[in-house]
Amino acid sequence: MEKDVRLATIYRTRKNRQLRKRPKAGAVGKQAQNGPTPEELLKRYLDFLVDHRGLGASSRRQNRKALTEFLDFLKREAVALAALCVADTDRFFVETAALGLGKVHLSIRSGAVRGFLRYLFAEGWHDEDLSDWVESPIIYREAKVPPHFTWEELKTLIASVKGDGVAALGDRSMLILLIVYGLRSSEVAALTLDDIDWKHAVLTIPHRKMGSRLTLPLVPVVAEILAQYLKNGRPKVAHRSLLCGVRGKPYRSGLDVTSRLHLLVTQAGLKSGRGAHAIRRAVGTRLVEQGLGLGEVACILGHANPDSGRVYLRLAMEFLRDVADNYGELL
Repeated sequence: MEKDVRLATIYRTRKNRQLRKRPKAGAVGKQAQNGPTPEELLKRYLDFLVDHRGLGASSRRQNRKALTEFLDFLKREAVALAALCVADTDRFFVETAALGLGKVHLSIRSGAVRGFLRYLFAEGWHDEDLSDWVESPIIYREAKVPPHFTWEELKTLIASVKGDGVAALGDRSMLILLIVYGLRSSEVAALTLDDIDWKHAVLTIPHRKMGSRLTLPLVPVVAEILAQYLKNGRPKVAHRSLLCGVRGKPYRSGLDVTSRLHLLVTQAGLKSGRGAHAIRRAVGTRLVEQGLGLGEVACILGHANPDSGRVYLRLAMEFLRDVADNYGELL
């Protein structure tokens, strides 16, 4: 086995040296030489991520930002995509790391570049698969406690929205959807009037992260707040978006929801910098404390992988301490 490992290391080293060299003139296929521009390839790749991988709008924007930086670097260095080699990607990440970015941001960029390089090879726009040579920084799972709200903070947050004005009714509706259902900001922004079935008391979430639909019960407290907003707060506009600003403009994306949420958190006197995902973690933790399994929590919150719910167990510290104090002698 040690011999196999040694041989694999030697092969990897030789292959790395080979891929570090610029492809010779004529080594690139004719299809790549006369192919689309890097910007066109980027658009095709982003469409591929949405259509075939099921990525949401926020993930698409994240990949577009990282890959635009990568293509801008190649343009400055006068390197064509078809002539790309490992040394070029190494220089890009050395330059990126020098900006002082943390491990998470570097990991996002390396993941985006790795996927793009794999796509270029699979589609025949590059003669070598360079994706294996793009390494990400090591990030240990659950090494840090992620940003989150406590349940008491969420009570403070929604209680801070006072009055029955147009803005207050809209803000209260947005918060109740985030707090009761743990929706993503993009899911709240995408809700329309047609997603509420008042007759059967059902709320449909049509644009989940992985492209699936979810039907949830329209609980009384949510129905009451939304009905009040639609009757007295929502501007008379032609579009069907559920939530919109005071002037009637709909929330275009989750970024609009996040910006408004940050403002409300600051006005409530709570620690700033926490968004919809911090509320989702509070909701997930609450569901775990109420006895739901990780699979059930993952289904409600729209996680593709049930293991994603492990963070809620970690955040339910008070619940776990109570179990240890009351039942520790039985364990």
